[in-house]
Amino acid sequence: MAKKPAKKATNIEIDKRVHRVYDLLLRGHNKTQIVRYCAENFKVSLRQTEEYLQRARVLQSIDCEMERPQFLLAAIARLQDYERRASEDNNLVVAMKSLELQAKLLRFEMSV
Repeated sequence: MAKKPAKKATNIEIDKRVHRVYDLLLRGHNKTQIVRYCAENFKVSLRQTEEYLQRARVLQSIDCEMERPQFLLAAIARLQDYERRASEDNNLVVAMKSLELQAKLLRFEMSV
């Protein structure tokens, strides 16, 4: 009995896979680990995984081209989100640390 060919991934699925590979790269996974992950989770070949890796590395290079103002804006936004979530969880130590780091990035004095 012939094996059915795998269903072709949609563009949205491929984009999610590329971003997952990008996340794995950011977490320090090597090519072998990523190939294994893609084979187990996406049921794709080495060749397809290499395509995902290539596209993920393009995303890395775009991130590396980010200029200081863009990085600063993104960092402040993340810290504000951390502060909000910590406050909602009543974790005031983390909320205060997030606020302190925001002030430091914006070069405000935080003397008490």
